[in-house]
Amino acid sequence: MKDLPTTREHKNMLYDFYGTLLTEKQREIYTMHHDEDCSLAEIGETIGITPQAVADTLKRANGKLNRYEEKLRLVEKHRIHKKLAKQIEAKLLELETMPEISERVKIIRSVIAGLLL
Repeated sequence: MKDLPTTREHKNMLYDFYGTLLTEKQREIYTMHHDEDCSLAEIGETIGITPQAVADTLKRANGKLNRYEEKLRLVEKHRIHKKLAKQIEAKLLELETMPEISERVKIIRSVIAGLLL
């Protein structure tokens, strides 16, 4: 189970993949809370709403991000692709020791790098 992300990592990835689908206000509050580490009171004071309204907005935003992931599974697919890329890299390291194959390994690596962009 070591492949499971921490809550913070998971939230960051959800935001990276689906953050643009949130409203502007949700993005602003989410960013202030998660990236700038502002408290609910600080956020509320800055944008002129109550801390409870900030908490409600964060809860709705998190729910939205999780629903997108439930439907689209982009974060899960990304993790699977990264894991597979590591396995491929390990196999390429083994092949690289064979002189007749080392040039082909470089080509394969460049293709994989393009896939992971």
